[in-house]
Amino acid sequence: MNTSANATSYVWDFGDGSPLSTTANPEHVYPSDISASYTVTLIAVSPNGCRDTTAREIGMIEELLFFIPNTFTPDGDQYNQVFQPVFTSGFDPFDFTLLIYNRWGELIFESHDASIGWDGNYGNTMCTPGTYTWKIEVKTSENDERKMFVGHVNLLK
Repeated sequence: MNTSANATSYVWDFGDGSPLSTTANPEHVYPSDISASYTVTLIAVSPNGCRDTTAREIGMIEELLFFIPNTFTPDGDQYNQVFQPVFTSGFDPFDFTLLIYNRWGELIFESHDASIGWDGNYGNTMCTPGTYTWKIEVKTSENDERKMFVGHVNLLK
């Protein structure tokens, strides 16, 4: 927010290589897919040509965003064939684990690749319809914090 007093012209540098702005109160959108810090600089000029400069550093934090479906139907049609959580940002794709357990707590599926989901099979046999437990462990890209999420998925046919 520009709180300059008695200025008649302005130059804003948003610190990300974008074009400068000469608007008194500009709006600027930073890339949302990375965590970074930017130094925003404002030069305010008075009617007599006196210049004053201020700068502030702002930090952009990439949030952990994901969607995990609660049901899938591996029945051979073209829809919902695989249980696959969808992580869109804020995670380290090289430090990801998806585990699927049956009702007896037996590990029946494991993946360390966020682009590979469970197709409903255990070994080479299709699992029976029912509710299965999933566990996801992931490392955030912001500060390398490890997060764990647990839930259930329904396998329908």
